[in-house]
Amino acid sequence: MPRVFLLAAFLAWPGAQGAQKPSKPAQSASAATCATSPDDAAIYSTALNKVVLKDRDDKRQIVLLSQTSAAYPPGMAAFTASSTPDKTELLDAASTATKNDFDAKAKLSCDLTTNAALGAGVVFMSPNESDELFSKASGWKDFTAKYPSAPGFTIVSAIGFDASHRQALVYVGNSCGMLCGAGYVVLLEKKKDKWIAAKTAKIWNAT
Repeated sequence: MPRVFLLAAFLAWPGAQGAQKPSKPAQSASAATCATSPDDAAIYSTALNKVVLKDRDDKRQIVLLSQTSAAYPPGMAAFTASSTPDKTELLDAASTATKNDFDAKAKLSCDLTTNAALGAGVVFMSPNESDELFSKASGWKDFTAKYPSAPGFTIVSAIGFDASHRQALVYVGNSCGMLCGAGYVVLLEKKKDKWIAAKTAKIWNAT
């Protein structure tokens, strides 16, 4: 599985600079850390239900890369630079602080297996396992045979937050074959202690 990082995805999109003025400089990628939050599992679960499972009642198995990543398949970079209404709406709704934090964490490879709450309904696959599997010509056939109920192989990024931890951004990519899959950025908001997917933007599509 290629690892081409979608660093500064938001800032690369037309209109990403917007009318908002940064309250402070973006945190550098080198200063970003893999600190976890009590909200992480709820955010990931909400985002996965929104763009991969599509339905809370969908009980298919999620096969998830065990480390965070912002990778996308080769050839999809050109799409990420195009402007679409869903991207514009999401960017307008996301605060500068949230976008800065997301951007600073884009290259992080954080261990997801330590989040016990996320493990429910999720099977983790290590980077070495995924590299070995998908480097073979029979990779997708072998994947489908081993995980017949999975909608594909999924990756998630580290989560970008605003200062109050009531707004979050996360990238979710799901591949289901050589020419099958899609990647999204999801903007989430905490309403009455519950995380909801407020906006989604598709940033690549291989179907």
